[in-house]
Amino acid sequence: MNKETSNYAYYFNNLRQSTIFVEVEDNVLHEILELFHSKTYKKDDYTFTTESTLYNFYYVVSGNIEISRINFDTDREFIISILGPGDLFDVICLLDKNEHDIIATALGDIEVLIVPIEIAREWLYKHPNFNKTLFPYLGKQLRYLEETASDMVLFDTWTRLVKLILRNTDKNTGKLSLINNFSHEQIANMIGSVRNVVNRHIQDLKKDKLITVNRKNLEISNIQKLLEDFKKRNSYLY
Repeated sequence: MNKETSNYAYYFNNLRQSTIFVEVEDNVLHEILELFHSKTYKKDDYTFTTESTLYNFYYVVSGNIEISRINFDTDREFIISILGPGDLFDVICLLDKNEHDIIATALGDIEVLIVPIEIAREWLYKHPNFNKTLFPYLGKQLRYLEETASDMVLFDTWTRLVKLILRNTDKNTGKLSLINNFSHEQIANMIGSVRNVVNRHIQDLKKDKLITVNRKNLEISNIQKLLEDFKKRNSYLY
């Protein structure tokens, strides 16, 4: 990306404010940004393919991307993660150089920065300050995947649903974000369940006045009571 590009300052500030590049010196950040090019996708576009992530590395500027796996024999889907602004993809391909069998779908209009993955690999050796933030980012992702896998084995669907809600709730405002306008099927795909089971639990949470559903948007009505019910139901954790 040329420094004369009209949006160059916007992209530079976006990278500067991200947790991934916060430790990188300005001159290095300029060097990195000049290697990127930008691309936009519309809602429901398949943003990355299994092949493209072997050769390209992506930084999400705006919007959200659903990363999932599908069994086409059964039509069952599991949502691995939701990428948002500041996320990188595909870190697995970056590290092991093998294909990553996933489906990536834009949940709305999105914008990404793209760089050849071989160049991104060079950053691991050339820029120690990039590694200082990349490794904690990787650790956070691994911890999330470990928790998700453990939850599906150890906890019932109600608990997995409430954990998902609490994980996406701002602790200061009590507001639910990211999944607040997801369909019941999408939520089910995030916790390894099915739509009718999730729908039943959501109706129960509504009946207990813990959440409200307005125009398919979920909102938390009583965060304190939701936490109390969760702890009571899983008292052995506390």
